[in-house]
Amino acid sequence: MSTSNAQLPARDDVIEQEKSTLNVIDGRTFHNTDSIYWLPNDAAENDRLVGQHFAIKSLFDGNNFNRKALEYVSMDDSTSRVLDCGCGPGTWITDIANEYPNCQFTGVDISDVFPKEGLPPNVHFEVGSVLERLPYDDNTFDFINLRFLILALRNDEWSIALKELYRVLKPGGVIESMECGQLSRGREFIDDLAQRVVLFMKSRGQDPHIPLRIPSLLNDAGFEVVETKVKDIYLGKSDSTNRAFLWDVINIYKSIKPFMAAQLNLQTDDEYSAFLDKLAIECQQEPQAMWDMTSTLARKPL
Repeated sequence: MSTSNAQLPARDDVIEQEKSTLNVIDGRTFHNTDSIYWLPNDAAENDRLVGQHFAIKSLFDGNNFNRKALEYVSMDDSTSRVLDCGCGPGTWITDIANEYPNCQFTGVDISDVFPKEGLPPNVHFEVGSVLERLPYDDNTFDFINLRFLILALRNDEWSIALKELYRVLKPGGVIESMECGQLSRGREFIDDLAQRVVLFMKSRGQDPHIPLRIPSLLNDAGFEVVETKVKDIYLGKSDSTNRAFLWDVINIYKSIKPFMAAQLNLQTDDEYSAFLDKLAIECQQEPQAMWDMTSTLARKPL
């Protein structure tokens, strides 16, 4: 009995510490940190990220990463190390770790939303920020995965992040950036929405067209760009991959309601729900709305 009571203050301290890192808006939890990231970090968002991961994997022909990377690094060697920067719930890293059981995988994120059970033995997670010094020595990793920081970084933070990743990547190692573009080629509703997002991002000091700048930013950080691939997504098509991305788009806008409702002059929950319904319909009308994903593979010179 006394042992149980002695443990309670420690548990309460943990709970209070967890609460201090959360910002609850409209029932969704967001990062309560210096990060400008404007998507939640709750269970519903983790579910969306899982679905998005497998949609991207399908879009890129069933691959978790650009296989050209294997021309420069090995993932079959027990000394090989991979970093997933901004890993979120760790879906990419746990998926690929099963494919390469000899390789060591590390996921790092500013918020601990990591899975606690059922992890492959070659996976572990740590809290850290790429805008500060990551808890790794110089030249630690052979491969770095970097995905969807478009809503997480300000314009002037990209160079800081890439220079830090350059530091922890081994000479000859590779980094792959995956970023999404803006909705395009739809009807007036889609065009208007995309313009509002662009203006809002610019007002927050973010670059809505960052995929176009990634190659030059990588070069500026010291990397050599190896290859860039752009995949178009047709949100009106009925195949499973494009259906998955339509679901992803709707849920992204559902998640960013605390930010977008004001941009769209929507005052009530019902109005925002009606907007989401209309968005789903408009994405599928002719001309079909498009979305794109850009993968850029780069190498740290020997």
